[in-house]
Amino acid sequence: MEEQKTTLRPRYHFTPKKGWMNDPNGPVFFRGEYHIFFQHDPDSLVWNTMHWGHAKSVDLLSWEELPIALFPDEQGVIYSGSAFVDEENVSGFGSKEEPALLLFYTSHNMKTMREMQCLAWSTDGMTFHKYEGNPIIPGADHTPARDPQVFKNPFLGGYSLCLTRENVVEFYHSFDLLHWKRTGEFLLPSYALQGMIECPCMFRAEVENEAGCACLDREDPPYVLMLSMDVPESEFPKFLKCDDPSENTVPVAPHHRVMQYFVGKFDGSAFRAGDEQKEVLLVDHGPDFYAGTVFANVKETILIAWLGDFSEGARKTPTENEGFRGILSFPRKLTLCKTENGWRLHHEFYPSPETAGTDGKDPGMILRKEKEEEILLDGCVREVIRKDGLWAATSYR
Repeated sequence: MEEQKTTLRPRYHFTPKKGWMNDPNGPVFFRGEYHIFFQHDPDSLVWNTMHWGHAKSVDLLSWEELPIALFPDEQGVIYSGSAFVDEENVSGFGSKEEPALLLFYTSHNMKTMREMQCLAWSTDGMTFHKYEGNPIIPGADHTPARDPQVFKNPFLGGYSLCLTRENVVEFYHSFDLLHWKRTGEFLLPSYALQGMIECPCMFRAEVENEAGCACLDREDPPYVLMLSMDVPESEFPKFLKCDDPSENTVPVAPHHRVMQYFVGKFDGSAFRAGDEQKEVLLVDHGPDFYAGTVFANVKETILIAWLGDFSEGARKTPTENEGFRGILSFPRKLTLCKTENGWRLHHEFYPSPETAGTDGKDPGMILRKEKEEEILLDGCVREVIRKDGLWAATSYR
């Protein structure tokens, strides 16, 4: 019998072979390959029992799905987090010659609702061992605390970790990646979209020197803090104030799941948004772009996100008929651009989709360039970046 051809599954946007997928977790470059982990239930087409799925790629275009990296255990199911290459071997799990890959994740007890931060490690990027000293940051029953991101701290030395407690982002510091001390917090400014925070992601931005940008602080570039938000309808009027540098653009329709970002400074203890920012800034203006995070251990800032099923169009796209639910965005390179309206993220598809044969000859993905837009079509996904790179929108089609 001839194999049935799929029509909805993208060719270059990663999808699991079967089952449910949501947040990307711990994207990282390790031993010559890009690794991506993701929230995954291999036995369900709806959100249920979370594992960390695993895939790798040599070019960010073609992905090989690997065995599940982290399974639920007696401490709970496995929620979101990050990956970090311990090049200095401060944890002692590897060596400086062959550093270990560390996975930081939240363990969530479905009965007690206790959330704790835990650690797993690997020396080959394939087999992962949970740290015997877990949790590295304890938790309490019915107390949300999740989605740890780990990064180097150039001010205090050592390393920082940020996580969310629903309406606040907390920061921790460590010298050995095992023992952590709380150092500060970030509260949402009044102008920002309020609500439940998930998947905080902070990075030191590379400043764009093109697209008419007046580049400042090249020696000390700002930090960017991205937050995925579940916002109530009471916040919807703020969407009318979302910055949009493009003319003749359809206004942003209010929706509950968004990614907003802040540009400011990090002093080693906590992040502070710049005083000049007074408005909501969205990472992506589409209705289905969420839980985005950036690759660790790479020079460029490469963003990847979950294309959630939040919009009506997404919910009506029956990918479950093809055995899966959940898609990751095409990677984007982010830089920071100084415009007349202040700092703004600049997007570009990375690598260029044209390297994947998207000139119309490859039916799996098409890149259209129309006026001021680049439109990427791949299976049921539509991603748009305007020519100036300062505006992006992602949706199902």
